[in-house]
Amino acid sequence: MNELRGTTTLVGILGWQVWHSLSPRFQNAGFTALGLDWAYVPLPVRPEALADAVRGIAAAGFAGANITIPHKTAAVGLCDEVDDLAAEAGSVNTLVFLDGRVRGSSTDITAIAAAVEAKGRSALVLGSGGSAKAAVAALRTAGAEVTTATRHDADWPPNGADSDIVVNATPVKDDPIVSPRAGQQIVDLPYNPNGEATALVTAAREAGCERVVDGLDILLAQGAASFELWTGLPAPIVAMREALRSTI
Repeated sequence: MNELRGTTTLVGILGWQVWHSLSPRFQNAGFTALGLDWAYVPLPVRPEALADAVRGIAAAGFAGANITIPHKTAAVGLCDEVDDLAAEAGSVNTLVFLDGRVRGSSTDITAIAAAVEAKGRSALVLGSGGSAKAAVAALRTAGAEVTTATRHDADWPPNGADSDIVVNATPVKDDPIVSPRAGQQIVDLPYNPNGEATALVTAAREAGCERVVDGLDILLAQGAASFELWTGLPAPIVAMREALRSTI
């Protein structure tokens, strides 16, 4: 992490837990690459303490924060304003603190939308949390016909064979949940901190899917978009990608 000074601008990631998050590594590499006196810190926050934590870091002068599991839907109600896509999804993963106000966005939405060719395609989203809501909003905005499935459904696990796109927005890493087929586009949002492929990514590659996007790809894309919201500068993608991939 960058050296902390009295002049350092802070951002962080609020979640429970966040010990495994790779975001501090590549975000701090991005700040270093641009010569910014900024630092990104992990902030473990229990669900019942989220409101206090958001108010606290805003009052302490943080420029913003990322929001991760399990806070993405609850954080919406803590924002003074939310952009249109995040409001539609009912999920935020990025906060910007400016002029005493909390602005919420979902860079998950932009990252997922950019990862697939969705227009005119059918899509299946697995999960019901904030990431799943962001995925649904991303795919519908991009022109896909979207259905969802959760473990609470009677027909779980679903048959994903009829869908052109499958997005796993559950935390499940060791079970592919669905059986990918050749020609599908697969997006798997969870990732292993050691870089090992998840069960769904492995199955999708073996099946010869048209496109396989792993959780690290999405992590980098959403993180770069958050970086730009906080700093107002283009994210140094190459430096951030190298830092992310070199630590696993």
